[in-house]
Amino acid sequence: MECYRCNNDITDENASDEHIILNACGGRLKSKNLLCKSCNSIFGDKFDFELAKSTNELANLLLIKRHGGKPQPIKTVRNLTGDNYYLEYGGSPIQAKTNIKITKETEEKRRLQIDAKNRKELEKTLTGLKRKYPSIDVDAFLNSAQEKRFYINDSFQINAHIGGKEEFKSIAKTAINFFIYKGGDSTYIKHLLPYLEGKENRDVVWMHYPDNDIFKPLEGEVTHVLKIIADPKEHILYAYVELFNVHCFIVRLNEEYDGMGLDADYIFNVHSYETFQNLTKLKLTKNQLNNLFESKNRRSFDKLKEKYVRVLNIANKKQDKFQLNEIISNAVDNSIGLLPEGTVIDKEIMAEMFDELMKSLMPFIAHRNNLKNID
Repeated sequence: MECYRCNNDITDENASDEHIILNACGGRLKSKNLLCKSCNSIFGDKFDFELAKSTNELANLLLIKRHGGKPQPIKTVRNLTGDNYYLEYGGSPIQAKTNIKITKETEEKRRLQIDAKNRKELEKTLTGLKRKYPSIDVDAFLNSAQEKRFYINDSFQINAHIGGKEEFKSIAKTAINFFIYKGGDSTYIKHLLPYLEGKENRDVVWMHYPDNDIFKPLEGEVTHVLKIIADPKEHILYAYVELFNVHCFIVRLNEEYDGMGLDADYIFNVHSYETFQNLTKLKLTKNQLNNLFESKNRRSFDKLKEKYVRVLNIANKKQDKFQLNEIISNAVDNSIGLLPEGTVIDKEIMAEMFDELMKSLMPFIAHRNNLKNID
């Protein structure tokens, strides 16, 4: 195989796993027969990074597992106070800014109160303050510090966006990759390489939310969807890319296509990792395809909101389950997990574990009930 960008042979030395759907989105479909290591790195450092950043909030909220770590925390704002927070993987909010309060009690005495997100941040803050207030005993302050964990019965605002020029390039590359992966001839997409490399502007990607869904996921299911259609009769090559059943795009790859016919799809469940085929419905004429780009229907945003609400409801249930598993795991670790190896588990030990579980479970249940009241 040749790298479709530089035309160099792909060998064991320069081979690279190219994720057809980004690893950042939890994609598992990949191939070593698309891009060499150098070209893969060039594309990844440019527009793939932007698409990963734009889809991070959904990957985080849906608890996506990917190769090479978890999704990054989400920057968010607490609606009640306006304070900045980060939402961790699993849904835990952590304040973004260390709060410092210095109260003057007498001419010689000050009271210092610090609210930091963790011990490391607290120590860093104290060290900085000591330069101004040399009398601060950093070690004494650290020893007296207390860790507090509590539920916030409030909502958070997340600003999500997708659809910039760089993100569109990454979507186009996904479509190109899938076409070649399914046996398509790379000569039919060569004219798009200057576009991917930033040397030309091309109108090849746009949002696509038809009245009838191209693929309808089952209840509680979140998927990625790829579809490629090569139609030599209409002389068009185009693709459909759907991420998390929320971000949906049509990709115009070639309007003078005269190669072999192709109609293939790929559906990937982001949680079960199951894959499906032949479940999508999409057939466009050349005029219909071009009209999508000429009209650029703004009604798409209403459909986008509807899809977002559905997936966020699924995310809430996933995070509840994650939190429950964490509570149970911690209760076991803090009771049975502290016992010497070989200890016989009797009724008394089980009762202690149950008490430990209830200490965390009851506040969680109360928190969820409070959130329902807020909603």
